[in-house]
Amino acid sequence: MTVMAQAKTHQPVLLEEALAFLRVKEGGTYVDGTAGGGGHSEAIAKAIGPKGHLVCIDQDLEALNQTRTRLAPFGRRVSFVHDNFRNLKNVMRTQELMSIDGILLDLGISSIQLDSGERGFSFNLDGPLDMRFDRSSDDLTAAEIINTTDENSLIQILRENGEVQNARRIVKAIIASRPIYTTKEIARVVEQVTGNAWDRKKKHPATTVFLALRSIVNGELDSLRNVLPQAYGLLGKPTNSYEGGHIVVLSFHSLEDRIVKQSFALESTNCICPKTLPLCRCEHKATLKRLNKKAIRPTESEIAKNPRARSAILRAAQRVR
Repeated sequence: MTVMAQAKTHQPVLLEEALAFLRVKEGGTYVDGTAGGGGHSEAIAKAIGPKGHLVCIDQDLEALNQTRTRLAPFGRRVSFVHDNFRNLKNVMRTQELMSIDGILLDLGISSIQLDSGERGFSFNLDGPLDMRFDRSSDDLTAAEIINTTDENSLIQILRENGEVQNARRIVKAIIASRPIYTTKEIARVVEQVTGNAWDRKKKHPATTVFLALRSIVNGELDSLRNVLPQAYGLLGKPTNSYEGGHIVVLSFHSLEDRIVKQSFALESTNCICPKTLPLCRCEHKATLKRLNKKAIRPTESEIAKNPRARSAILRAAQRVR
């Protein structure tokens, strides 16, 4: 199957919910910080009409080019930028945009990436342990990290980036099996440690290991921490005739969701002083209003149509100051 054919199978997760929380309006200016397969981008481009502007960002050039092809009918209303969303402010500066009506961050991995064995993102397909979103970068590959990192550091990577159970035992097995160069090799090592215990669970034990490696290769958690305050600052401020810009984030595991949840909570709180202080001294003022304190998750119907949606968590907020 070609990459182009794979792109056609990409299904955007929680599409209707994301558009509803973004409150996409005709003529508005929006950013898709993770264009991926272009599903969300296409829906936004349709909704904003010919006078709107959508900026599609992705650090994966192959995915971005697929989105560029998919959105070609929308012409100049869509701009495409090959970059990491952690550089959001710089990207907006190059686009001459100082304010936006909304931004979407879909933190999931796309079908384009998962279904290409040579990218190394999936243990279901044999391929080199690469895992870089931007293959033109000088970032270390997953294989380089696996084969060169010391035991304690590798344990820390698995625990802090994937919440991997049995991380110490898995790392010892990895070190004993070095060098490891392919996805199937690392999956077999994990299976040898966990035995048949994973057969009773829906999730393969290598899932969290691959998540941790992918996250550290691409600096995903740090990028998320960096982009959120930039996004808040770019959202349009409310006026008498304008309610303020919106941000929607789709995360796919607890580490990402925790960062988003805590950041939204902090920015929607007026005072962040320790509760032991009798008076507020921080002078912190809320800039956001959370639009859903309880996370939105896919319905059973959507999961049946798109099993990769099962872990999705949507949180949204609106600028109020």
